[in-house]
Amino acid sequence: MNYALPEARDWVRATLRGYFTALYTPFTPDNQLDEAGLRHNVDTTLALPGVGGLSVNTLHQEFWALTQPERLRLVEVVLDQVRGRVPVVVGCSDPAPDNVVMYAQHARAHGADLVMVWPPYYGPRSATGVRHFYEWLAPRVGIGMVIYSTTLAELGFYLTPEQAEALLPLREVCALQSTTLNFASHAAMLERVGAEIAVATSLEEYHLFGRLSFPERAPEFLIGSSRPIFCQSAAQPHCGRFRSAVEAGDFTEAARQVRVISAIAEKLQSRYFAAGFHHVALFKSLAGLLGMKTGPFRPALAPPEARELRESAAVLVQAGLLAELPPDL
Repeated sequence: MNYALPEARDWVRATLRGYFTALYTPFTPDNQLDEAGLRHNVDTTLALPGVGGLSVNTLHQEFWALTQPERLRLVEVVLDQVRGRVPVVVGCSDPAPDNVVMYAQHARAHGADLVMVWPPYYGPRSATGVRHFYEWLAPRVGIGMVIYSTTLAELGFYLTPEQAEALLPLREVCALQSTTLNFASHAAMLERVGAEIAVATSLEEYHLFGRLSFPERAPEFLIGSSRPIFCQSAAQPHCGRFRSAVEAGDFTEAARQVRVISAIAEKLQSRYFAAGFHHVALFKSLAGLLGMKTGPFRPALAPPEARELRESAAVLVQAGLLAELPPDL
């Protein structure tokens, strides 16, 4: 952590760049954490065009299926493998506030730069209760917090712009991930809190919209992104080109890359997001086809249907991102 907490918001805006990309958690054949595979995934992800940091323990990483010791060990392995090469945001979400504090303090002690904390994802929740949750956490975590606002049904609680604004007095709150899949909602969040904290998204079309509509507020980074894994390759670095174009202020080229990326993502991911959920098993399987270490799935995550995987792999082949369909598909 290279900032004092009172300067966390300024540090985020001045420092974070590019994609903060999700990782996938590999397991051994006997369903244990595959540490060597995890280190491979760290290095493979960091080599992707446009990647400027990592988002650890996102939905993509099956954090909910890990034991507490596994979750802590995963963070230790990732941060050890990164060794300060890029900033790392560690997800510390948990319905129990004491667990959030424990995860956050552990992440800080092992070199994390920020933590991501969702609203509680289980149990009775209200705007007042969620505000009290963050108010209780803020003086205890000892590290800058990214909060999460999504309309996807899988979380079950939407942190509105008004509710996010009520958290601005907490100096530990230094950024917000906006995953609303609605341009008006994203704009409302930028309008309400974007002058005080960085309002970032995982999706290129929303990032570009923010840079065009709120150039003085939209940040220079995307967070929780998985498209750099699925929508580009070293030979066709669509996400890297998008980021370079945005940085250069060439928004015409950035928009062209958005069209290419979105066309691929629509067939692989966006249709599931529109239905309100991440198809983690399918995404993880596709990551395995593209060079990531994966292994088996933890219950209750079921493998994707053979048809889904075959159709999605065909999309990658058609886009020139996968040489051929694997024979076992």
